[in-house]
Amino acid sequence: MSNQPDTDPAKMPDAPNPVLERRTVENSNRNLLKYLKPGLSVLDVGCGSGAITRSIAEKAGPSGRVLGIDPSESLLAQAHRNAAGIPQLTFQQADIYTFETAERFDLVTCARTLQWLARPQDALVRMKQRLKPGGHLAILDYNHEKIRWTPDPPEAMQQFYRAFLQWRADAGFDNAIADHLADLMRTIGLTHIHVEPQFETTHRSDPTFAVSSRLWSEVAEIRGSQVVEAGYITEADRLEAISTYDNWIATVGESMQVYLLAVEAQG
Repeated sequence: MSNQPDTDPAKMPDAPNPVLERRTVENSNRNLLKYLKPGLSVLDVGCGSGAITRSIAEKAGPSGRVLGIDPSESLLAQAHRNAAGIPQLTFQQADIYTFETAERFDLVTCARTLQWLARPQDALVRMKQRLKPGGHLAILDYNHEKIRWTPDPPEAMQQFYRAFLQWRADAGFDNAIADHLADLMRTIGLTHIHVEPQFETTHRSDPTFAVSSRLWSEVAEIRGSQVVEAGYITEADRLEAISTYDNWIATVGESMQVYLLAVEAQG
């Protein structure tokens, strides 16, 4: 097995990503709802295709100002296409480590992005610098080590999941970042830190179970080729993980819980 991926593992593949476009503030970033109001200025770090960012801008209204940044040219092209008619919303291709602006924001948000950064503390420092005095930093992220399935998924998917986490760990990403965020925020001098569980749980009785629980088949489809190319799993194993997991969803799968925390602080 390779210990260092040959390609940049943080780079989102250019293939269509239905996971991103299903997301709104209400269904995927509801911790922000208490902050969002007309006239708010918001920086969305790692905005991807801009689905949640659009939802934020709608709540900030015409008097608000929302900027989404992301390093992916292809995702930002999609974000620009979908943002037509929302004048308070702009997007910029940028990396949080090098992003420069004199502008300061009431709210800086970063959802499911620090998990893909090898220097999360440096990124948090940069985000803190973008806050107005008294502004809020809101981070939402995973502990991938605490996922729960009932019953256990097929061994092929478990094998893929182990390979996926090892690939990430070897690239320097923290698979348990959610549980480390509060300490990182304290280290850089943020105060009034609040931790709120945002676990994503789906049961067979839910009308969205087939879609929500398929998250990991979609990860295997979208990110799995990178794991294969890096030598952590074979292509045949990746395909078997998808097919057997889809069968688990259709037959015996009862529930899946993804461990997600909202960790927020005041600048």
